[in-house]
Amino acid sequence: MNRLDIKKTYKLYIGGKFPRSESGRYLPAKSANGRHLENFAHASRKDFRDAVVAARQAFNAWSQATAYNRGQILYRAAEMLQNRAGELVNEIARSTGASISKSKREVMLTIDRLVHFAGWTDKYIQVFGSVNPVASSHFNFTMPEPTGVVVVVAPEEPTLLALVSLAAPVILSGNTAVVIASERFPLPAMTFAEILATSDLPGGA
Repeated sequence: MNRLDIKKTYKLYIGGKFPRSESGRYLPAKSANGRHLENFAHASRKDFRDAVVAARQAFNAWSQATAYNRGQILYRAAEMLQNRAGELVNEIARSTGASISKSKREVMLTIDRLVHFAGWTDKYIQVFGSVNPVASSHFNFTMPEPTGVVVVVAPEEPTLLALVSLAAPVILSGNTAVVIASERFPLPAMTFAEILATSDLPGGA
């Protein structure tokens, strides 16, 4: 007996929740050879504004969190990513047409990259800050500080590694991010959003 293939429909990820698109529109997520895989929400301008508002609301608490706490949360996200590594390998392989071994390598690099950035939360100020010479008997320091909401546009490939490589530095420094996933290969980003939702990263961050 033939069964109807039920496609998964991915929603948006805004403020720690998964709302439907305000537009009500969904697009087919296709593989590199044009096969219909799943569906994903097509965000409207209002959805984008909602994401920015959620990121702004999360900014104060996230930017004031200690560097140690931010590092622990990013490390937890890496743990969660590792727990669902097999699923992400499958998403990358069937979306981009890459081999399983190449897809697995990308997922492992993504996990390592996230752990690497988790270790930077309490170090980047020392690296990028400076003590400035002054012509008086006091000290003058330059220290980087989080500034607010940063928009990240994820490239098409490498679909997961590039997204994490661009978004993690924004997050580790205390800023909040609005991430626009690749329209051509969105499924790895959608799965990664589900991982973040079950990690300790605050909604909106």
